[in-house]
Amino acid sequence: MTGIFRLIRTADVVSILNAALGFGSIIMAAEGRYVPSAVLIFLALAADGLDGFLARKAGDGPLGTQIDSLADVISFGAAPAFLAWAAFGSIFSLLGAVYLACGILRLARFNVSPKSRDEFSGIPIPGAGAMVAASIFLDGPPLTALLLVLTSFLMISTIPYPKFRDPRLILPALAVGAAAATAWLLGHLRISAGVAFLALVGYLVSPLVIELCRRRGKRPPSRRG
Repeated sequence: MTGIFRLIRTADVVSILNAALGFGSIIMAAEGRYVPSAVLIFLALAADGLDGFLARKAGDGPLGTQIDSLADVISFGAAPAFLAWAAFGSIFSLLGAVYLACGILRLARFNVSPKSRDEFSGIPIPGAGAMVAASIFLDGPPLTALLLVLTSFLMISTIPYPKFRDPRLILPALAVGAAAATAWLLGHLRISAGVAFLALVGYLVSPLVIELCRRRGKRPPSRRG
């Protein structure tokens, strides 16, 4: 039994914490406690970011990729889908099942595909799950249903999504997190969810913005003047 523990690295422990937070989110949603359920999904998002950082800095173990993907299925696949179903009813059972299936396919493809330093193929499931969780507190069932369908497609697509590893992005990310947390602590749930949601929408449309910038950079100079 002790053999398997020798294979576990610090990053793997954080990945398991990610899974535990996702499981906690499902329990909260089952009890009708939707706000704590969504908060746990966002805490899992933070844990997912931390385990990736630790894996790059301290090294990844032989089980790292598999543990990370299994944790992501729970926290950003099953938990958001279950939260949507618990909050809005049985119509979301089918949408949630499709979303979960696409998330599993997205993670399986990632595990067996060559890794790019700068891009993901399809939107990562943590971003998709966090968007679904935030949407539940904004515009009700229509927005959540739309996002379940849209992110399902984007996860299994080959649209390139950037990896944000630039240290200059740490402060903006912390600022968004602090703003959302402050609004939540002050009792402004919709504002908190809105701040997080808008930041995630920015990532959702980032491939389009990047492509437009590339085309603009390739545009031949004007001959006027």
